[in-house]
Amino acid sequence: MSAANTKAPARRPKGEIARERLKTAAIAVLDRVGYHQMRIKDVTSEAGVAAGLFHHYYSDLKTLVEEILEEYIAVFEATETIERDVSKGDWFNRLRSHYEISVHSHAEHPGIMRCINQFCADDAGFRSRWQESYNQRLQLLADVFPFIFPDSALNASEARMMVRALGGIGQDVLREYYIEGNPRLVGLQLAEPELAEWLAALFYRGLFARNPPRSQLRHAGKILSLQR
Repeated sequence: MSAANTKAPARRPKGEIARERLKTAAIAVLDRVGYHQMRIKDVTSEAGVAAGLFHHYYSDLKTLVEEILEEYIAVFEATETIERDVSKGDWFNRLRSHYEISVHSHAEHPGIMRCINQFCADDAGFRSRWQESYNQRLQLLADVFPFIFPDSALNASEARMMVRALGGIGQDVLREYYIEGNPRLVGLQLAEPELAEWLAALFYRGLFARNPPRSQLRHAGKILSLQR
């Protein structure tokens, strides 16, 4: 192929690069000191840019952080991407695929996940946005409840309550493990795949009233001993 026919990689706009640089810096600061302690100069110092560049792209820290959080919410909402390698009838691995994303997000950037909790507490608008997203994700499971359990006596509201309660257990564990650093949990020293599988196994057990298939367990096999 001649040089004339070789296309050079498209250059990203400078503005896009600058915004990404500021967001990457903000994530590092969030992980280090948290949202309530972070300052604009912390972000610009981390990014290695002048303060004026920050104000060229963002009006304040909240605007920047909200953009970051929206990107994380979009990742959690991308069900088709998360479940792309899992068959629809494989409920255990469908649950595991979602927990893998959630566990990784908490492990990689606990400051972001802490920030989501803080924004939910401090900002009614963001709290509504997060609750809508979380409820929408759980609703996907509640909607198929009648097909999974055709003989169930639960109505739609009761199915939503059950799914939300089961999901809440995992969220509480993740908060305690990665954000609060509960020593009794951290002391388990679970790798991300291990914790994701345990949470998926517990959700599956609570939902289906039985253990996950033995063949699908790589880390949480001890749960199979919990039988009567």
